[in-house]
Amino acid sequence: MTYKPASRPSKPPPLGGVRHLGGLVGGGLLLCLIGLAVLAPFLAPFSPTDGDLAQSNLPPAWQAGGSPTHLLGTDILGQDLLSRLIYGTRVSLTVGLFGVALAVLLGASTGLLAGYFGGRLDALLTAASNLVLSIPYLVLVVLLVTLLGRSLENVILLFGVSSSPIFYRLVRSEVLRIRALPYIEAARSLGGSDLLIIWRHILPNLAGPLIILATFEMSAMIFYEAGLGFLGLSVPPEIPSWGNMLAVGRQYLVVYPWMAVLPGLAIAITALAINLVGEWLRLRLKPRG
Repeated sequence: MTYKPASRPSKPPPLGGVRHLGGLVGGGLLLCLIGLAVLAPFLAPFSPTDGDLAQSNLPPAWQAGGSPTHLLGTDILGQDLLSRLIYGTRVSLTVGLFGVALAVLLGASTGLLAGYFGGRLDALLTAASNLVLSIPYLVLVVLLVTLLGRSLENVILLFGVSSSPIFYRLVRSEVLRIRALPYIEAARSLGGSDLLIIWRHILPNLAGPLIILATFEMSAMIFYEAGLGFLGLSVPPEIPSWGNMLAVGRQYLVVYPWMAVLPGLAIAITALAINLVGEWLRLRLKPRG
């Protein structure tokens, strides 16, 4: 009988392969967007809130009637659209990053406790999670805006609370699966405490799924913020955000289409970059046998 060596687990494809081109493109775009957000005061040619009515409704510089002083044109108040787009990057990335961080903190911590300890705690936390999911999203938005007012902090709070059940369900199901594995039973039989088992054996196995879900949820939150701004329920109108720019631009879409098209493109490019990075992470972190 001929001996055949056991097959080895397949290795993930190299970083430079065609399969990861999307991740490289998305990562590059995301780094550029982060750079715009951090360096906005130095890169924006004008203040995002100062306007000049004599320069209002200017088209982009490459169109007839445009001015090289305002490369992407101006809005109805004469505010420079390029400056407002650059500063709007701050709002979108801040909402996405801190909204996801709050959702992970709330959902992962409660899901970990519910999945590991079970019993009444599991029933109580699962009921609370289902309650949040049962509230219509728009009703929750209107309720929080009415009670707390329009601000960047309240938008982050809204997204963090409303998205936490997604992370709760993911973590709870993973912990229930991991808790039943033999090496967890072995660690417990050797006298390992609950805290040690959670820290050394469960949390490392949750990192991959959480990172992947967080990237896609961050992209969704950027869309949500733009939608709320479009409805007039996001940050105050004086704060330059892409959603607020869309809300103003839609009123003049036929006559001055650049006012709505430019922030719409910015939202699409940002969401695409984050989704490409999320897909790359999914390929790198998924189990391989």
